[in-house]
Amino acid sequence: MAARVHSIKDQADFLRSLVTRTKMRDGTASAEAMLVLSPEDADAFDALAMRLDRMAPFENEIRRMVTGK
Repeated sequence: MAARVHSIKDQADFLRSLVTRTKMRDGTASAEAMLVLSPEDADAFDALAMRLDRMAPFENEIRRMVTGK
């Protein structure tokens, strides 16, 4: 899977595709899963971690903005 994780939607799609690879055909989680990650996938994880690190200090503000509370 060539990962392209530029937007928040791209990031969600990337994570969803990985989670899908850890589920059985009926949708239940497998007891264990082994994933083979491409270099692009590893880069996508690195980029996602960096984005989350930059967002972390603003988590409360983001949560308020998203929930409207």
